[in-house]
Amino acid sequence: MQLYTRTERFLSLFTTLRAGEGQAAFRLCLQAFVIMLAYYLLKVIREPLILADGSAELKAYTTAMQAVILMAIVPVFARLYQGASSREGKHHLLRNTLLFFLVNLLAFALAYQQGWRIAIAFYVWLGIFSVMVLALFWAFAADLFNLKSGQRIFPLVAAASALGALLGSGVASWLFLKVGYAGVMYCAALLLIIPWWLSSWTESTVPVDSKSNVNAPPDAQRYPLLEGFQVVWRSRYLTLIAGFVILLNLINTNGEYILATFVTEHAHGALGGAKESADAYIAQFYSRYLFLTTSLSFLIQLFLVSRIYDRIGIEKALYILPVLMLLNYGLIALFPILLVARFALIAENSVYYSLQTTTRHALFLPVSRKEKYIGKHTIDTFFFRLGDVFSGGFVYIASALVGLGIVGFVLINIALALVLFRASIAIGREHKVAAAATLSNKPPVLSLPLKDVLIPSGKRSHLQLHADTFVDTDIGDALKYQAHIFYASRLPTWIKFDALHRRFDFYPPRNANGRLRIRVVARDFEGLEAEECFTLTWGENRA
Repeated sequence: MQLYTRTERFLSLFTTLRAGEGQAAFRLCLQAFVIMLAYYLLKVIREPLILADGSAELKAYTTAMQAVILMAIVPVFARLYQGASSREGKHHLLRNTLLFFLVNLLAFALAYQQGWRIAIAFYVWLGIFSVMVLALFWAFAADLFNLKSGQRIFPLVAAASALGALLGSGVASWLFLKVGYAGVMYCAALLLIIPWWLSSWTESTVPVDSKSNVNAPPDAQRYPLLEGFQVVWRSRYLTLIAGFVILLNLINTNGEYILATFVTEHAHGALGGAKESADAYIAQFYSRYLFLTTSLSFLIQLFLVSRIYDRIGIEKALYILPVLMLLNYGLIALFPILLVARFALIAENSVYYSLQTTTRHALFLPVSRKEKYIGKHTIDTFFFRLGDVFSGGFVYIASALVGLGIVGFVLINIALALVLFRASIAIGREHKVAAAATLSNKPPVLSLPLKDVLIPSGKRSHLQLHADTFVDTDIGDALKYQAHIFYASRLPTWIKFDALHRRFDFYPPRNANGRLRIRVVARDFEGLEAEECFTLTWGENRA
């Protein structure tokens, strides 16, 4: 019987782990943490760089440029995947991509030190870095774990990612004041060495029963130029996800434009228009804004996401953000001021970065390996940024040509959120079909019936349940245990049950006699249960 390590006992406070999964989960958590820490250090300095050189409109237009570049990257990535898939190990593509972006970042730092104007190029580069590296990292994670293991471990990895974002947004402003733009870039480059180094080790630590069972031999024929897009079009499921991502990012980018408009108007208006004061205000505002957003995102990720999956499943978890968007933008339409927009976008982005992002990554667990890498990369890069293209075009037409005000932007977002809600229902149905085709869920079964227990009063006694008392035949599933008094809820205070190690500790009062019927319940991650009862008798001279 494999025992839980100290790391696994700690991680099991936040999700359900099987013994042996802790090392792989911890390494993935560390990689996610460092990648997001580096990204948020760069994200905070990106905002004052681009806004200091222009306006909220320039930010929206520059964001749209990323999709054009990604359109050219998608075919190249498909060819790179084909080459990497023929090599032993699943880490090569992620590792080489991290190295490429690390070298780019060092080049940006040197260019800034030479006095070059890098704001637009850096803004575009960071947007591409964020979508490509994160898409690759989560594709790598989905390639390591099977469906049931991934559903349990992904919320934990995403919580580490949120913690990295929280720390990055919290220290970025302080670090920027100490070392400047180039110094922050150098620090982020050093951080990226850690996930580059760890990526080759992680897959060797995944237990056999937790590994992905989706494997396919590499294609012998060279992929056509548009293979990345064709992978998406050939699957109704992936096509729906692509449309969902476009809508989601369109709404979110419009929301960021709304917020940026409020911020720049306040910085250049209420503060008297001094450039130094405006730059300082914008940097301070976004540092606090991102810190609050990531703080709430981390708490949601750590304490709610796994429980939401447990209670309502991945399919229904998709509905939460569209409903929140409808409420948020309705509130902004009624009260179009900076304070309301700030807290509405904090609420939206905290759910977006935690529950919604984790759910979007988990949608790829039941698909083929090719779809996990090429399909996910195409969706998370090109289609993700296509929402920015639509937003950039919409901003230009609505603000420059039509003269649409902030309330008009908000009303458009309300309409888009309604469409997003309908799309989430369709994706939920398709995911249920894909998951059922990959792996059906069977309830746990009783394997070793429990015997009645006789213990003395006034002394400590123990009962260790065997690991095979209940057995779940589903690959990658894990069981959570509970113990109750039969037809009641809580155990008496002198009975302690360690659910992780399936151990009872008894310490009945001295000179006491009695009998209890105790019910032990084993529950899998999707809520199916099995139970067994035993009678506990205690008293003087009982043994």
